[in-house]
Amino acid sequence: MRSDSLFVYNLTLAMQSFKRAPTLYFLIILTLSIGVGVLCANLALVNSMASDPIPEKSAHLFHINMNTWPDDQPPDEPMHILRYRDAMAIAESNLTKGSAIFYASGVYARDAESNSMKRFDSDVRATTPGFFELTNAPFAYGAAFEKSRGMEIVIGDELNQKIFAGKNSVGKTLELDGELLTIVGVLKPWVLRPLFYHPTERRAFNLTDDIFAPLETAIDLGWSIHARSSSAVDYTGIEETRDKDVYYLQAWVELENVNQKPALQSYLDNYSQQLKDAGEHPLAIKNELHNVNEWLKVNKVVDQKVLAFTLASVLFLSVCIFNASSLLLSRFHAAKFEVGLRRAIGASNRHMLVQGLTESVLLGLFTGAVALVLSWLFLKLSVQFLPRLANIAVLEPKLLVLGMLLALVTSIASALYPLYRANRYSISAELK
Repeated sequence: MRSDSLFVYNLTLAMQSFKRAPTLYFLIILTLSIGVGVLCANLALVNSMASDPIPEKSAHLFHINMNTWPDDQPPDEPMHILRYRDAMAIAESNLTKGSAIFYASGVYARDAESNSMKRFDSDVRATTPGFFELTNAPFAYGAAFEKSRGMEIVIGDELNQKIFAGKNSVGKTLELDGELLTIVGVLKPWVLRPLFYHPTERRAFNLTDDIFAPLETAIDLGWSIHARSSSAVDYTGIEETRDKDVYYLQAWVELENVNQKPALQSYLDNYSQQLKDAGEHPLAIKNELHNVNEWLKVNKVVDQKVLAFTLASVLFLSVCIFNASSLLLSRFHAAKFEVGLRRAIGASNRHMLVQGLTESVLLGLFTGAVALVLSWLFLKLSVQFLPRLANIAVLEPKLLVLGMLLALVTSIASALYPLYRANRYSISAELK
């Protein structure tokens, strides 16, 4: 018999087997689908948490921690937030390819030309212009602002959709907390998983910001700090912080080559030593440079609870395979006469094995389709309990492929022992 004819024959027998015991095979598919679905849902979360958000340059981007606190009891050592003058010393260094100095804020935004008074609560990233090149921010319209001071802004795609229905809004004016600023750039849909430039304060799974404004302008306008800050002195507004010991800025730098890291480390250590020699801080010199993946690891972005649940899902899938195998074993035991008859008319153990594997593969395809639907449902359910995971609860194409492969592997694994037992029966015993 030709191989293609044999395949069609085995496929026909598999479909007939499904029709004879639809309830049993439904239970098998449901059992395996739940196991594979739960595991794929958890793998989707872990994949997003542990992925490299900017692989093309993650090894060249470094977050800077410093310890320039003016007394001997700093909140942390070293701190991931910097004073204005410390951050500016980093930005002015000629050792880097680029830098981004920023802080998180928030404003209410509305179209200044609209008759509607509806305002949108918007997340703001007050930053130096280097932020856009450093993060590879994708522009749909316009370009980045070129200076740290000026009444110009860049807005994200989501805010552009809300206010301008996704159209080219370059040149339009937004009213931000009573101030008028002109849009010079609009970003494309931009998703970072995780949000590497601000993973602290449990923001690693947040969406990218709605508005990007020049740092000096945001400070001048008194836009408040919406992230962690520490102060060794009293102050009434952020506009007073440039020459005070107020720590709230984060600093990232891009190096042309990772071999430049020691030179930058020496620059930071020498800067801190000069402050120490001038009596401005009593702390030991301890400055740290972390690349993207190191910084995500330091901030424990991969949730250990999700990781533990993923390991538990593997054990749960093993139980599902065992249960499916037991159901298949009962099916093969009930079909002993059919097996004996086929072997009596000339079917070899090899033919019986191929027939069983064909049935398992077909079962695996059905299981995979159901499992992917269940994975999607489990992800939606997880977001209901953990809303902060909404941005990373995504089934990427590679996970869809993995889900199908897992379904096929589990289906075949569950059938191996029943097939072995079926081929161990003697023909005379089967035909009694």
